[in-house]
Amino acid sequence: MLVLDTSAFVMGFNPLSVDLRTFTVPAVEQELSASMAKVRFSASSDSGRLEVKMPTEASRAHVAEESTKLGEQLMLSEADSQILALALDLKNDRLEPVVVSDDYAVQNVAERLSVAYASLATFGITYEFNWISYCPACFRRYPQTYPYPECQVCGTVLKRKVLRKLEAKKKL
Repeated sequence: MLVLDTSAFVMGFNPLSVDLRTFTVPAVEQELSASMAKVRFSASSDSGRLEVKMPTEASRAHVAEESTKLGEQLMLSEADSQILALALDLKNDRLEPVVVSDDYAVQNVAERLSVAYASLATFGITYEFNWISYCPACFRRYPQTYPYPECQVCGTVLKRKVLRKLEAKKKL
């Protein structure tokens, strides 16, 4: 069972060509522009081979919490968050979803959630990263929930760096 991110459609994945249940979320369709990717999405959805579902609020909240802990919440689009939450819902239903995404932030959060993932055009992640924001001028550290892009002390634009890394285990 596959849960498809926008990048899966952009990279040419066609749900009509596989013999697996495929899922996605409404926000993925909104991210697709008028292109062959949008045509593949519509044809798959119209045929019933692609199920478009909205995830539960509980799973969305869990994804938000875990992505914040990792420092990835600002890197995830609404579609990314919904994809991860839908995969979590399916996993909670005792199914074995695989998130198909070339987005490293999506893979990083999927790793944290113990949800399997696969990529189409990249090698995928080899480590789960915990990120932190910092000021490159005065080296002050900020939590990922800090709402401003500049340092509150000196006004320099903040950057991200890896705080901790763990070897990824769930990649397919």
